[in-house]
Amino acid sequence: MKTLNWSTFALSFLCILFSCTKTTNNEAELVAAAKVGTGGNGFGNNSSADPVNPELSITFNPSPAIQNEKVTVTGGFDGTAAVPDCGKLQLFQKIDGNWSKVADADLSSTIHQVLFEFTPTLVGEDAHEFRVHYIAAGCSGFSQTFSGSFFLDVIAACHGLNITGTASAIPDVQTGFYLFTVNYTINTCGVQYTHLKTQGGLTAFSNQVQVITPGYEIWEVGNSTHPNTIIKWEETSHLSGSSKTYTVTFKKEWSGTGPVQITGGWSVSADVNGSQSAVATFDPIYYQ
Repeated sequence: MKTLNWSTFALSFLCILFSCTKTTNNEAELVAAAKVGTGGNGFGNNSSADPVNPELSITFNPSPAIQNEKVTVTGGFDGTAAVPDCGKLQLFQKIDGNWSKVADADLSSTIHQVLFEFTPTLVGEDAHEFRVHYIAAGCSGFSQTFSGSFFLDVIAACHGLNITGTASAIPDVQTGFYLFTVNYTINTCGVQYTHLKTQGGLTAFSNQVQVITPGYEIWEVGNSTHPNTIIKWEETSHLSGSSKTYTVTFKKEWSGTGPVQITGGWSVSADVNGSQSAVATFDPIYYQ
């Protein structure tokens, strides 16, 4: 009697139930390739997952930029993902509401940035808008992408110690008074001073004075029933290149027609180790 091999019998039975097929070496390679795929973008045949989406960034030097002085815009990668050694970077600037390409660079093992140098003429926050585009151009393992917008602030050129002032007003029509807010901004323009004194006055009939910025002294001068109010801030070790704004609010009666003088002249003096080195002044403010 012929003896059946139970393993062979079991295998035959399972094949009847599940329709076994033989897989050749070539077919096995095709199955593996189908699992890897190309990530839907047609880049590369690497055995990793989908192509890497490189993270893009833009930096400015200097930042903020200075009006009418050159600034360098650098587009590149922030390093949080793999950085490609191939493909292309394009830098775009929004001009008159439209994106315009201003620079591009072919990437290599030593080049991973695109540079653009220009001279801004506008002043203000978010004065210029940029974005960078990575084009894979067949670079294996990477997908092409656009960055979001990066904004460049531009400030006016600064020469020596200076003081600027602004004023705003809120009317109270029932009482005839106006609530005035006055801001004085001091800029040291990169100079290291050891002592700063900012001082000025509010005109007569200024009521309910409130000084917002701490560290001040306040007193009244004059012989009238509503004397002028004098305010002074003194500081030491003022940081080089920094600016600071001092704010005061007060009520003052005003008809609302014609300009009204709300401050006297203001000034800031700067010392280095006890020796006065600079003085800047700001004219009285008239509000209308």
